[in-house]
Amino acid sequence: MRENPPEKPIRILHTADWHLGREFHGADLTEAHEHFFDWLADEVESREVDVVIMAGDIFDRALPPAASVELLSEQLARLSDPAHVVLVAGNHDSMKRLSYGMLLKPEIHLLSGTAGIGEPVTITRHGVDLLIYPVPYLDPGLVAGDLGVEQARHEPVLRAAFDRCRDDLSSRQDSPRSVAVAHAFVRGSKESESERTISIGDADRVPPALLDGFDYVALGHLHRPQEVADSIRYSGSPIPLSYSEVGPGLSKSVTIVDLPASGPPRIEVVEVPQLTGFDRISGTLEELLADGVHEDQRNRWLEITLTDEKRPDQPMERLRGKFEHVMSLRFESPISTTEEQEAEELTGLAKADPVELASRFLEEIRGAKPDEDEKQLLEDAVKSKAAEEVSG
Repeated sequence: MRENPPEKPIRILHTADWHLGREFHGADLTEAHEHFFDWLADEVESREVDVVIMAGDIFDRALPPAASVELLSEQLARLSDPAHVVLVAGNHDSMKRLSYGMLLKPEIHLLSGTAGIGEPVTITRHGVDLLIYPVPYLDPGLVAGDLGVEQARHEPVLRAAFDRCRDDLSSRQDSPRSVAVAHAFVRGSKESESERTISIGDADRVPPALLDGFDYVALGHLHRPQEVADSIRYSGSPIPLSYSEVGPGLSKSVTIVDLPASGPPRIEVVEVPQLTGFDRISGTLEELLADGVHEDQRNRWLEITLTDEKRPDQPMERLRGKFEHVMSLRFESPISTTEEQEAEELTGLAKADPVELASRFLEEIRGAKPDEDEKQLLEDAVKSKAAEEVSG
C-alpha cells in the first residue's frame, strides 16, 4: 500500500532589527542592507517561505531618511510577492508614522500602537491554519490606559497585551497553529552595546513566562540571535551594529520555523552572509604595522586595540596607512595627556545614562546632588522625551 506523502508545514522566516538608516562608526550601511535584502529575497523564494516576520526596529530612528523609507517600500513590495509579510513597530520606530502603512497591499500586515492587539493575522497554507498575533513595542507611559493597566510599567503592559492574544486564541475551536510577535527585553537575555535602552535601570525586563501559550514567539530588540526559552527566540539584527556582536561564535542570522499541522515547530538558524567583513585585532602599533601581519584584514572593517605601554603618536593616521577601514580604536594603556583625558571624558558623557548625566550637571552648577524627588522628575522628563520620539 502506497503511503501518503508527509504534510507540508507552513514555513516562517523570522528577522528583526533592520535599523534602516543606521551608521556604523560613521560609515553608511545602505549597501550592506541592500546586500542583505538581495540575499533575503533569494532565501524566501528558494526555501518557499510562506510568511516573513519582522519583529520591530524597522528604522533606526523615528524620522528616517527618505532613502531608507524608499528602500523599505521597495523591499516590502519584493518580499510580499511570494510571501505574506508581518511587521511590528519597535522602540526606534515612530508609531504614528508607521500606523499609516508603507504599502496598501493585502499581503503586508503592519501593527503599530495598541489598535488591533489581540486580532490575529490569519494565514492558511498547505492545509495549515496559522494565527499570528503581532505586538509592537509598547511604551508604558503612552499605552497603559489604552490597555486598562493602572501601573505604567513594561511588565503589566506587555502582560495585558499578551492576555488579549491568549484570550482570542483560546476562543478558537479548531486548534490552529499560533505565533506571537513582540519587541521587548526578556529577562535573562544577552545584550549588545548597540541597543538603545528602553527604560531606566532594569524596569524594561519582562519574564519569559509572560510570553507562554503560543507555538512560537518571534522577538525583536536584542541584536544577538539567541533562544530565550523553548520556541521563544530573538533572531537578532542581520548586520553587526556594534563590535560586541563581532567575533568567534558570533554570526548574524535569520530563523526558519516550520510549523506542521500538529507537533512542535522545527527551527533552523540560517547565517546571513555579510557584504563587509568585520573583525577585532590587537597588538602594539609596531607589531600591527609590520610587513606580512594581518594582511588578510586590510579591507575589513576593524576595531583595533593597541597594547603599547605608552600611547603612540598619531596612531589612527598611521594605522589607516595600512588598514583601509579602522572604524574604532581602543587603548590598553592608561591616559597620559590632558587631551586624552578630555577625549575620554567626552566619550563617557556620550554613553552616560541621561538621568545620571542630568544629575551630574545639577550637582556641578549648584554644588549639591539632586534629592529623590528631583531624580524622579528627571526620570519622568527622560521617559517623556523618549515617548515623544516614538509616538511623533
